[in-house]
Amino acid sequence: MVELSVHLITYNNEKHIKETLDSILNQKVDFNYEIVVGDDCSSDNTLNIIYAYKEQYPDLFNVLKNNTQLGILKNFKATLDRCSGKYIFDIAGDDLLKGTNALQTMVDTLKTDDGLGFVDSGFDLLFEGKNKTEPFNNKHLINVPKNDYKDNLLLGKITPIGICFNKSHLYKYVDFETYINMGITIEDYPILVDLAMSTNFEIIEKSLHVYRVHESSISHQKNFEKQTFLLNQMKMLFEYFEKKYNYHEALSSIFYNNHYKQLLYYAAYFEKKETGKLAFNNVETKNLKDYIYYLASQNNFFKKQALLLKRKFLK
Repeated sequence: MVELSVHLITYNNEKHIKETLDSILNQKVDFNYEIVVGDDCSSDNTLNIIYAYKEQYPDLFNVLKNNTQLGILKNFKATLDRCSGKYIFDIAGDDLLKGTNALQTMVDTLKTDDGLGFVDSGFDLLFEGKNKTEPFNNKHLINVPKNDYKDNLLLGKITPIGICFNKSHLYKYVDFETYINMGITIEDYPILVDLAMSTNFEIIEKSLHVYRVHESSISHQKNFEKQTFLLNQMKMLFEYFEKKYNYHEALSSIFYNNHYKQLLYYAAYFEKKETGKLAFNNVETKNLKDYIYYLASQNNFFKKQALLLKRKFLK
């Protein structure tokens, strides 16, 4: 019987997938697990590398390349449907497990209470280009009371690295069909919101993972259209959950203020005048950074000052 499914969705990860797989295989556990791969039509050598591992561990790997490119959310669900474990650990094809007991620690925590929808844990942030690591980067967000953690999650501040799920709760509480029909491509935020609002959860206050930041990461690409697309998808989801779960007014105010501040920064970085005006007018609590970002969106002279502020204050 498989107790844990390592849920691995991949797309053009040939540079990192070997290290990711090795970090999984390096785990010491007292239960049976499987590695379920959903490849979203990689055009590089990712699948060949994975199939080489499958030849070595034929009973461990369940690998499928999608016939057509599904996108992250649809690929997440399609791969989830092939998982047979009671618990689901989701990992990207460029991230890593630390040490040898990360999987055991997460599963042991989930076993303490069948009512747990998920467990979260810490991660180190690896900046690949700089060869620099920030240990336990999310410590300040997870080492907090549960109510504060939940607010951070609802606001989209929780980076979902190191999440292990109870599969039955994923199917019971996460409305995958609705999000797919909405055209949502983000998988982690809606899943965590539905579970946090419908189940209990636990936080493991130690770093068990490594989150890799590199230029090909979707969330870190320096492209105005892609960045604002993701930002607007988050806004669409927040508006949906705001009604579904009757969020309190203070939480909504914080989210929208942060949303327009971030949009204002993108407008400054990419010198988008109209977006800059729109965002600046919708920021409720303006500070010096906001004025500089607005000026930078309208005039290239202020762009350097704006970017310096971003590095200093918005790390």
